[in-house]
Amino acid sequence: MSFTTRALAFGLIACASSFATAQTAGSYPDRPVKVIVSYAAGNITDVLARTLSQRMAEEWKQPVIIENRPGQGGSLGAQVFLKQAGDGYTLLFSAMAALAINPHIYKSIGFDTQRDFKPIIGVAYPNGLLYANASLPIKGLTDLIALSQSKPGSLNYGSAGSGTIPHLNVEALKARTGLDATHVPYKGAVAVLQDVIGGNLHFAQESIGVVMPQIRSGRIKPVVALGPTRLEQLPDVPAVGEVLPGFDAVTPWLGLFAQAGTPAEVIQKVERTVSALLKEPAISEKIRGAGMGVLDLSSKDFSARVAEDYARLGTLVRDLKLKAD
Repeated sequence: MSFTTRALAFGLIACASSFATAQTAGSYPDRPVKVIVSYAAGNITDVLARTLSQRMAEEWKQPVIIENRPGQGGSLGAQVFLKQAGDGYTLLFSAMAALAINPHIYKSIGFDTQRDFKPIIGVAYPNGLLYANASLPIKGLTDLIALSQSKPGSLNYGSAGSGTIPHLNVEALKARTGLDATHVPYKGAVAVLQDVIGGNLHFAQESIGVVMPQIRSGRIKPVVALGPTRLEQLPDVPAVGEVLPGFDAVTPWLGLFAQAGTPAEVIQKVERTVSALLKEPAISEKIRGAGMGVLDLSSKDFSARVAEDYARLGTLVRDLKLKAD
């Protein structure tokens, strides 16, 4: 075969491949899409994923199936996700903890955040609240710190796993204030909430949207808002910066990811769809009603945010000397 013939053959193959890719991306999705949620059912990440998946299915006229794979602070779901085909028909809905914190906490995480994932869109950010068992004799954060110091080793707190935002924030509070409490990791936030209500745990952090019904019923009590401002739902509860000037609690993001190498056209299709949904009043109001803010970060901006937080939180983890339990 002559050089010219070989060149022509390779050119035809390349064109055919590009055409096939374009056709595949252009028709995406032409079969059901699975979204792996790396947290338990009932977790705020799961609630948001289900809200969006229903509308995505309506827009695409294809089923969008949620599969919960909790564990290892959200990172187990990411590991399962990477074992799927990287064609965009399996997506990952996850949070800051799983991808930007856990790699710095666990000895072996099973993935490389920067290499293995392609951020599609930053969706929302939960507004956090430190809450406590209703019978705990405290009125706020200052009382909680004083109680823990008066009875060293007697208090505990729960989180959905080592490396989650609640774990990181409470450990940062401990380092800043001398708060004395033992960390108890769980597989999901719902189990944590149930044990705070039942008295097996003394306090925890969660999104206001998850715990507000229990606060209204008096089954738990608010301690402090872990954000830059007071929460709309609890205007009388101070923000942590009012109690501890200069303390900057970590505010997490929730977002949608594909595998690295997923066709760009597929990434763009998913990004456009979800971004449009986040602008719908019914969706945005539901997100705010769940105690979250709408993020709507493009793939480019979300990629930069993930990289920045990966580096920043790695430094914080090292400074606090955090390790997986």
